Amino acid sequence: MNRYDRLLQLSTFSKEKLNILLSKKVLLIGVGGVGQSVATSLITNGILDLTIVDFDRVEISNLNRQILLKEDDEGLSKIEVVQKELEERNKDAHIKALLKRINSENATNISKGYDVIIDAVDNWETKLVIAQAAKENQTPLLHIGVDGNRGQFCLFCEKSLSDIFSNEIKTEPRDGVLGSMVHSVAELATTYLINHLVGNKDISDILYYFDFEKDQFGKVLLK
Repeated sequence: MNRYDRLLQLSTFSKEKLNILLSKKVLLIGVGGVGQSVATSLITNGILDLTIVDFDRVEISNLNRQILLKEDDEGLSKIEVVQKELEERNKDAHIKALLKRINSENATNISKGYDVIIDAVDNWETKLVIAQAAKENQTPLLHIGVDGNRGQFCLFCEKSLSDIFSNEIKTEPRDGVLGSMVHSVAELATTYLINHLVGNKDISDILYYFDFEKDQFGKVLLK
């Protein structure tokens, strides 16, 4: 248990709660900047059964936010690089990698059998497909989105992403992104998720949002 000593020293954690994390099965769709931050925190803090899904190859422009990549990885399959890096961070973890593009035809089947699904993709069309699959499988969905200086996350349990966002959003042009912004939102979302899974905090159906340019932070209760 030496790996988790600092976690167990938290007053809000215990061996029983750690065992809850060790038993969870998580699906992470998208291993870009958000996904790599989330995956790293999960598998180093008790989530040992993690399936990752992506289809991209590594580009140099990824490096300002995608913490598991190196310059020498350019052109390689991103998911294979990420799988290897994650396995080196926790050799007890079981990391399954699916080299696939998620779409309306395969999302429901791929999403079956998990305790939670994490949407870390960067386009609204795919986000809504994932949300529909989670709804059909009755699986909690952690949605995370970052664009420019704005970010948000929500653990949908009773509600769904499609309940609050229309299909029109996916047509909006994307902004650039600061690497630290990606990590900030991803790490906050992961912190909230871990505490939710062990019963420390109920964050279901609450949309947390951040706008660093306007210095605005808040949450909206969707229940």
